[in-house]
Order: sequence, then C-alpha cells, then structure tokens
Amino acid sequence: MAKRLLFLMSDTGGGHRAACTAIMAALDECYPGVFEAELVDMWQHYTPYPFSTLPHTYGTWVNRYPWSYAAQFWITDRVFRSGIGDRFYSKYLFQKIKHLYQQHQADIVVCVHSVFVRPSVEVLRQQEQQIPFITVVTDYALPTSLWYASKADKTLVPVEPAYQRGLELGIDPAKLILTGPVMHPRFSKMTMTKHQARAQLGWDQEAKIAVLVGGGDGMGPILETAIAIDAGVPNAQLVVLAGKNVALQASLEAVQWRKKTLVYGFTPDFDLFLRAADVLISKAGPATITEAAALGTPMILNGAIKYQESPNAEYVVQQGAGLYAEGAENVADALQQVLSTPGKLEALEVAVKKLAVPDAVYRIADEIMRSLTP
Repeated sequence: MAKRLLFLMSDTGGGHRAACTAIMAALDECYPGVFEAELVDMWQHYTPYPFSTLPHTYGTWVNRYPWSYAAQFWITDRVFRSGIGDRFYSKYLFQKIKHLYQQHQADIVVCVHSVFVRPSVEVLRQQEQQIPFITVVTDYALPTSLWYASKADKTLVPVEPAYQRGLELGIDPAKLILTGPVMHPRFSKMTMTKHQARAQLGWDQEAKIAVLVGGGDGMGPILETAIAIDAGVPNAQLVVLAGKNVALQASLEAVQWRKKTLVYGFTPDFDLFLRAADVLISKAGPATITEAAALGTPMILNGAIKYQESPNAEYVVQQGAGLYAEGAENVADALQQVLSTPGKLEALEVAVKKLAVPDAVYRIADEIMRSLTP
C-alpha cells in the first residue's frame, strides 16, 4: 500500500503548489508507487475569516500594497524569532488545525509554507502521533523565522545563508539539512542547446534576446519596462511573457514596436524559454532564481518584496549572477550594460551556473524516504 504524504501548503502565489509538484515528480521518479500525495490549502481550510480568503486576495495585497506586506513580514519574523508568540499564534489563529490529522490521514507530513510549520508540528506532537514532520523551506536567502521549528524532524534549506539562520535560531544541526532549493526535475533534465530551443520556438539564432516575465499572473510594470527596452536597447530583441494576464497581453500586442518583440501568454514551457534566452528579467522570487540558475540564464532582477525577497536579490548580485534594477528606465539601462560591455554577459553566465544545485529536489526526495525508514 502506498504511503500517504500530506503536503501543507497554500495557493498564495504559485510557488507552494509548484514545490509540492516538483517534490512528487522526484519521488515518483526515484520511488515509483511508494507515495500518494494529498495537498491541503491551510489558509483556506484551517484558519478563520478573513485569513481564509488569502488564497484569493494574496496577489492583490502583495501587488497593490507591498509596503504593508513587507511590514507584516518584518514584524512576524521578529515576534516569532524568540518563540514568544507561538502559544497565542497556535491557540487563537489556528484552532482548526487540531482537526487536521483526523481529517487527513498521513504517514508523513511535508510543510512547504512558513506560516503553518510551527502550529502544525505543535499539534502533531500534542496529539502524540509518531508521524515524521519535514519542513521544506521554499524561501531563499533569508527565510523568515517562522520556517524554523525545533519540533520538526527535519528542516531542509536551499542555500548556505538559510542554513546559518537555522543554526542561529537554535535548530539542532542534526535536523538541519542543506539540500539546495526546490525545482522541478524537468529543469535539470533540459538537454536542448540554446540553438535547438530557439529553433523550436522560432526565434532568431543570432540575436541577443531578453525574456521579460511578471510571474504566472503577469504582475508588475511589464508594459512600461518592455517599452523602455524597445526604445533604449537597440541591440536586443525582447520576449515578453504576460502570464494569465489577458489585459496585459492585449496591451502588449497593441504596441507598435520599433524592433522585433514577441508576446506570449501563459506558458507551461518556461524551461524552454529560459534555455533560449540570453537574459531573464524578473522579480526576485526564489523559484525563478532557482530555475534560471539551473539553465545558466543571467538575471536582471527588477523588483523584490522588501525583507522577504530583497535578500534574494542581494544574494544573486553578491554572487555575480545578475544585476538589480528597479524602474523601467533603469532596467533598460542595466540590459544595455550587460549586452554592450565586453565579457559582461559571459561572466554572468559563469557565475549564475555556480548557483545551480541540479539534484536538490532528489536530495529532498531522499530525505523524505529516509524519514519513513529510520
């Protein structure tokens, strides 16, 4: 009989569900038939109103009021760094979690969302259930303290700064494991050359091509940035992914571009686009950074949620794997610098490949399997 793997996540952004999908893909590949997975949206089903609406309101909050989101991130990180807020947090905000493990039977629990780590493992231990609990940290360079719970059996972290933070917060080194960041296996298995990827997409083979993205929802100043690049970077072609933002796609398609510009909607083949690109322009989300590194695509990071994503941008820049530029004109200037400075693009390509951990998701899969066979 297959082992029941319970993922604790939420559809606040696409990264948590994508992490679950990536982990299950690796488990199915390495241990076929061993696991069957269930995903539970914890915000939606195990918190009171209005918190239960966050899967539907998160995108609006982050994109329209980023200062307030950044403020709550800063506050909660500090309140829970010492653990003083844990009791109130679990008792009042997460009363429903006491029913979680009766309503969702599991042989092992994997939490991929910071907010639910501490209350979920606390309830598990209070109920004296001998079920392994694993935290997979999906934030990147400076994860919030909420990710780190001493009662978790294992905390799997993406990069060295996240590992050091766990040590600083008192996590037992035997339970803290540096695996590398979660990424779907298809990115590490991409065998196409840039030439082959461009041929499949119908792109120019000799052009310098920048891919501009705003996530699956097509958020941020995509239109303004594309227009600035079209006007200010004569030696680049631009590919813009509008995601599921139909209005943005229509606006992009209505522009009279000065030079060849390709506009796409949502694509499931982001790995193909990354392989074909010379430069990726994106906000500093952990999944995007991880995927770009895997395919050796230098980055211009054009935005970051303060405190949560800004350390990611700093880390990428410190490693020489990309540039950070906010505002449409500054992004265009940064791209011009990368493409016109001799050796700049090549240096970025060398550095970004050093960030890659191609087997990270397989390490995560192995740790999950080992937790079932102590």
